[in-house]
Amino acid sequence: MALVFYTNRLVPARFDALTIGPLILMRPCCRNDIGLLEHELVHVRQWSRSLGLFWPLYLCSRKHRLKYELEAYRRHLEFAPGSAAHFAQLLGTQYRLDLPVEEAYRLLVA
Repeated sequence: MALVFYTNRLVPARFDALTIGPLILMRPCCRNDIGLLEHELVHVRQWSRSLGLFWPLYLCSRKHRLKYELEAYRRHLEFAPGSAAHFAQLLGTQYRLDLPVEEAYRLLVA
């Protein structure tokens, strides 16, 4: 179960949403973006599966961060099928993954 709050506060400037445990913070302009909501719901499930270790793993491990974001963006793609190149660009530039965009794309659509 997740709680969704629409706010511009606490969401980092370069993102449209942020998940903290079962809490999803989304910008009000994204209220109708089902793909983004599904992306964040993947993070809620990841948090639950990790027994609360999601954020330490996410922040300290490039491997876990990549795994988590690939799973979430693949779900997002189900709702925005033409967005793989855009999501690969985000993966390659916004998540401190040290990952070329071309490699991000290959991993995303694999």
